[in-house]
Amino acid sequence: MAEPTSDRTGRPSLTERQRDIYEYLREVIVSRGYGPTVREIGQHFKIGSPNGVMSHLKALEKKGLIAREAGMSRAIQLTEPPQPQAALPLVAHLTSGQPLEILPEPTTRIEFAGLFASKQHCCLRVVGRGFVDDHIVEGDYLAVRKQSDCKDGELVLAIVEGMGPLIKRYYRESHRIRFESLNRSLPPIVVSKPKIFGLVVGVIRQF
Repeated sequence: MAEPTSDRTGRPSLTERQRDIYEYLREVIVSRGYGPTVREIGQHFKIGSPNGVMSHLKALEKKGLIAREAGMSRAIQLTEPPQPQAALPLVAHLTSGQPLEILPEPTTRIEFAGLFASKQHCCLRVVGRGFVDDHIVEGDYLAVRKQSDCKDGELVLAIVEGMGPLIKRYYRESHRIRFESLNRSLPPIVVSKPKIFGLVVGVIRQF
């Protein structure tokens, strides 16, 4: 007897294992931005044979739930991407001195998951008032993408010997580095050999 292709709601009918694998694909893609490999799927579900994994993926693809690109180990995409977990509805445009413009039917969601989308991302909690002149206050969380290289104008978290951590704009000048504060009234800091911890990609503040 042929396996049913859909349930009474019109959605594809899945076996229990297919449903578990599909939910795992959703979870991985939402959490890190790209799908797992066949090997990762096999290890997660204790499926010893790659062919066993592929049979489930082919079934999900046949039922229209995923799409795969030939020759790409991680190129598993959901045909209906899940609503990002770190997304908020855009309800208004805010302009100082102007009436609050509330959108009649908010249909756009702004996704913030990109701040945390890879293993290179981490967060650091700000303690004390040492960064207040740079508009960063105690209790803020810095979302940082860890990397040692950066470009002029990027906001970085740098470690300078004798000064500790800095949150500044980075500019290279010959054999020196100039750091500029977000607060334009503060003078720049020029050093020779800072250590770049990573790029500051966001500041999360809860009031």
